[in-house]
Amino acid sequence: MTKTLVINYTPRKGSYTKILFDEFVKLAKGKTEMKHLNLAETPPDLLLEKNLNLIMEWNIGKRDFSEEELSILSNHNKLIDEVLEVDNIVLAFPIYNFTMPATVKAWIDAIVVSDKTFSFSPETGFTGLCNNKKALSLVVSGFDYNNSGDIKEYATSTIKQNFDFMGISSEQISAFGVDQNRDQLNSTLENAKLEIKNLIDRWFPSA
Repeated sequence: MTKTLVINYTPRKGSYTKILFDEFVKLAKGKTEMKHLNLAETPPDLLLEKNLNLIMEWNIGKRDFSEEELSILSNHNKLIDEVLEVDNIVLAFPIYNFTMPATVKAWIDAIVVSDKTFSFSPETGFTGLCNNKKALSLVVSGFDYNNSGDIKEYATSTIKQNFDFMGISSEQISAFGVDQNRDQLNSTLENAKLEIKNLIDRWFPSA
């Protein structure tokens, strides 16, 4: 059976993102082994001075870290290991102020690490090390960015670029305009739920 890391940042009461996340978990139950990471309950460490500089030292080749340094890096290393141990990743989050919440970006910053999820050489450039994995982003916004004129969001392109960089093929299911178009809320959520069902049928056809 495949392994799937399901990640959500859905702290708001009545979160529509959580409705879609719960739908995936319900429909995928028994079809894949799931491990749950709730970013609101166990947020990633931010790249503050100590851990940022240790990660930079790792990226330029240092491997002999002290016990104290490893303790500082433990949260980052745990998050990386969770990604490396699974076949699939499902990440659910809302859009805040045109992009992803800071907690979700902190998760990305923790897992994009040299010689773990990507590599670099002067001859070949950057290479993703997670080519055997696939990912789904469940993205919800109160504003309808699909019909917004000049107003853009940057969450979906950011998460896709990072997955691509690590070699992870990714898809997105979005529900935009859940506040702006309240009269279409039910149909917006139902359409997203149908997309989730169809994706699960494709991901786990023989389960």
